[in-house]
Amino acid sequence: MNNRRDFLRKGALAGILLSGATGISGDLVALDKSELKNGTLTKNSGTIFNSIAFITSESPGVLAEKATRIFLRILNERTGLDFSGSGGNHLTIRLRILARTMPPEAFRIEKPEENSIILSASDSNGILYGLGKLLHISVISEAGFIPGEWHGLSVPEKSQRNIYFATHFHNFYHTAPVEKVINYIEELALWGYNNIEVWFDMHGFEGINDPKAGAMLDRLTIILRAGKDAGMKISICMLANEGYNSSPIELRAQPPKQIRLRGCYGVEICPSQPGGTELILKQIEEELEAFSLRGVLVDFIVVWPYDQGGCGCDRCTPWGSNGYLKLSGKITELAHRKIPGVRIILSTWLFDCVEDEGEWAGVAKAFRDEKPWVDFIQADSHEAFPKYLKNNPVPGDLPLLNFPEISMWNSWPWGGFGANPLPQRFQGLWDEVKDKVAGGAPYSEGIFEDINKVIYSQFYWTGSKTSIQTVREYVSFEFSADHAESIIKAIEILETNHGLRAGFKPGSPPTFKVPTEDYGAEEAYNLLKEVDHNLPERTRISWRWRILFLRAMFDYKLRKNKGFTDETVEAGFRELTELYYAYQADLSVQPPLK
Repeated sequence: MNNRRDFLRKGALAGILLSGATGISGDLVALDKSELKNGTLTKNSGTIFNSIAFITSESPGVLAEKATRIFLRILNERTGLDFSGSGGNHLTIRLRILARTMPPEAFRIEKPEENSIILSASDSNGILYGLGKLLHISVISEAGFIPGEWHGLSVPEKSQRNIYFATHFHNFYHTAPVEKVINYIEELALWGYNNIEVWFDMHGFEGINDPKAGAMLDRLTIILRAGKDAGMKISICMLANEGYNSSPIELRAQPPKQIRLRGCYGVEICPSQPGGTELILKQIEEELEAFSLRGVLVDFIVVWPYDQGGCGCDRCTPWGSNGYLKLSGKITELAHRKIPGVRIILSTWLFDCVEDEGEWAGVAKAFRDEKPWVDFIQADSHEAFPKYLKNNPVPGDLPLLNFPEISMWNSWPWGGFGANPLPQRFQGLWDEVKDKVAGGAPYSEGIFEDINKVIYSQFYWTGSKTSIQTVREYVSFEFSADHAESIIKAIEILETNHGLRAGFKPGSPPTFKVPTEDYGAEEAYNLLKEVDHNLPERTRISWRWRILFLRAMFDYKLRKNKGFTDETVEAGFRELTELYYAYQADLSVQPPLK
């Protein structure tokens, strides 16, 4: 944020905004003139290109070269065409890195001629994000590529545009072929995410030398390297007092208060027990060394209090402002010793979650009495943003990050019924915090909340961009600009009808709790069926379309059948299982098959 203000104070804006830019959002962001016309997304019907040449500077950098490969990969997947040839209609995209001419990660798109685009950026990340913008506003079909009409300067408003992958429970990130996970990371980078977070969940392993632990570390390394290759910073999350399943019984923590919300695995370690803190720090040091041996040097460490984690003993309570706070200081010292320059994010997830236990007030006092030893505070909860931060300054005047819950809210299993778009919910939550946060990290359990990830990516890039504007851009790019309004109408209905849940009993088929309200489930299903008939085959079979279409089908069929399945519903659950690679998934992330 300071970089943007400094840039403006220096008067460097002159000459950077193009004369053809149609508007400014915030300070520097030109609006897409094709984005809204009478409330409808429109697209340019210009020249169709089937050949693209990238012209770069003498030293474009590894990331810029990577960005062009991602761009061409997506075009090839969408069209079946090889755009690297020289035949047919030929488009030239000139990439220029002009250091210090605009804020970090910013980009500018010009279109001086019909067959020529100039993409300038202050750095390689800006080239990547600019190519992402160009893709997302363009028309891509089996006939070729029609560049969108947007031109101007685009600058990210939030510095921390993180995404957290929950790699557990045999969900998509845990079990899908790694090349599919890598491709997905690249596609999220095109939407502007610049930091990927993972967690090495200790509780399922005997120790750092457990072969299963090694396999998980190897997979996390692949994910983190993919993020780094796509221009992202990399982050490791850790519970402050987590333990392996072999943790000494005499050192184990007592369950924290409000266990229903906060949870525990039963193997966490109490730092107040003799030897407890030492064991915790030893395990963290081993973890950092294990990543280092695999060539991973992290940029951020995110320390967590709860869910799982915490200790409810008299010496640790209240955990957030007592045992946890003391322990986070020691973890920070260790991290700085092992990784000079690493930055620390202190999570406050579920602080004072039911009643005022003094956790927020205790942290605020500690950071008044002593200079904070962390770089960011992260805050959020399952439902609403913490009341404390709505009425009080951030402790230590630290930059604040949010942690949107985009996966689990009001449905079970998570993703078990396909896509869960919630644009209006997230708009309301964002409006409360957009002027308070420096970014955030949505919590993801898989690919089913892809729309929600993109909504937050655009919130972080341009705080004033609405969720419905992003949904229009997403729908037009991923599915069809011609049918965008029908799809958006269906998404609005799906959000209103959100709330399907499955119940499981050993030896019995799942049962389904279907909301009694029906705000147009049949209409949404019919809208998407009609669109489905008119989509190109490559789009019709794409996973993004299938998870949205199946969700509409489940909403309608389970209501019509009064909570009972039929052959169509069961076939849909089988298809979701294949799309998620959820053949061995835990019930929480597995489509509810019989």
